[in-house]
Amino acid sequence: MLLGALVPTFLFSRLLLWITKRWNGGVPRLLLVHVICGALAVAASAYGYSTSGAPDWSRSPVYIVAQLIWLIVDFVRGRRRQSQPAN
Repeated sequence: MLLGALVPTFLFSRLLLWITKRWNGGVPRLLLVHVICGALAVAASAYGYSTSGAPDWSRSPVYIVAQLIWLIVDFVRGRRRQSQPAN
């Protein structure tokens, strides 16, 4: 189930990172993008897994964990870029 949650959270986050690429906000930009994407993914999954019309929030933690994984990946990538010497 986590693998299935990684795909939409990745797509949401990449789309929002691309939209906000002009904003050189660093860590605040990453945090804001991932919080928004996490909220969108959780809401979409709650309504997507709904069988009675009411949102089913039982699978939300999986999407939160998936979004946290992408946030950590982005932090690690950002640190590697900063630590590389400029050519």
